[in-house]
Amino acid sequence: MTLVQARVPEPDAHRLDDDAELPGLSSRSEAVREGLRLLHRRARRAALAQDYDAFYGTDATAPTGELAEIGDLIAAQTAHDSTAE
Repeated sequence: MTLVQARVPEPDAHRLDDDAELPGLSSRSEAVREGLRLLHRRARRAALAQDYDAFYGTDATAPTGELAEIGDLIAAQTAHDSTAE
């Protein structure tokens, strides 16, 4: 286990206490650990987005699979049928 300390302005510490209470976090340490979990999740998503951009390029659109294409056809047909009535 490693000890990590941070200096935060007093209003932020009070907000931390108030915010931690709502989801049932029992201490500042528990709240900070939850914050780190959220940070890690956000970092993983950012890394995935960077990997996607590196592979497909920044101007590329997401590739669609066969199922998505069929869904688009069904949606277009349904829209067409509903306006034809």
